[in-house]
Amino acid sequence: MYDLIIVGLGPAGINAAIYGKRSNLNILVLEKETPGGKLNSIPEIQNYIGYGNISGPELATNFYRHFRSLDIPMKREEVLELKLEDNIKTVKTNEGVYKAKAIIIASGRGQKKLAGFEHLKINYCALCDANLYDGKEVLLVGNNNQAIEEAKYLSDIVKKVYFLYEGDLSIEKDNIEIINDEIIDIIHEEGRIKEAIFKNKKIKIDGLFVNLGSGPATYFCKSLGITDDNGYITVNNNQETNIEGIYACGDIVKKEIYQIINAASEGAIAALNAGKYVRKRN
Repeated sequence: MYDLIIVGLGPAGINAAIYGKRSNLNILVLEKETPGGKLNSIPEIQNYIGYGNISGPELATNFYRHFRSLDIPMKREEVLELKLEDNIKTVKTNEGVYKAKAIIIASGRGQKKLAGFEHLKINYCALCDANLYDGKEVLLVGNNNQAIEEAKYLSDIVKKVYFLYEGDLSIEKDNIEIINDEIIDIIHEEGRIKEAIFKNKKIKIDGLFVNLGSGPATYFCKSLGITDDNGYITVNNNQETNIEGIYACGDIVKKEIYQIINAASEGAIAALNAGKYVRKRN
């Protein structure tokens, strides 16, 4: 069992890991995507102390280089569920199950999940994954202008796009079919998506794309009762949630100011207090 598991490797998670290591904790970090989080999508940063002007990816690389220099164990896995069992925190991922005395959630913001279907192989980036479905038929679930652009992009590569969209919409592309319906179920076999069942029809599909906008990536811990209706987590001055030994930091925390520097600060605060909690338990 680990002393501390950190979920996420953006500015908050990286700093939490650094301070946890300095506190001599036995740590595991879990991150499903590129280290640095949303930093990787920021073209230019002018307000991070010590750097007059730096790109987001470059700052993320510097953060990650520091993290790697400390030999902190890390696994590239997606967290699916976080449970509390007799004061032991259990983390279930797509690859395994891990246990810890304390948890720091620093998962940041990400694409909103399709509720009820989080366990399926869903594509959240048309630009990244469209080529995997060349000549095939896919379902796109979306509710924003970016999803409309993704439908057009997909239609240039795949055979057909079924576009589940709530509201009036017309796209003049022969291979885009707009669906105004309620999705009931997705049929899959051995991890492969086969069929989408709606209230009024069924369609055979080879893949599923989703673009429902972005929000806090806290879907895996909703059952704990630490998130609000929008998925944000409320913490105290120690970055601790309403459950002892579970901390949160960064963009998933409900607050007024969202900046890189205060995310990093929150990571340090969370790790230092997690260390106190672990030592109190030992």
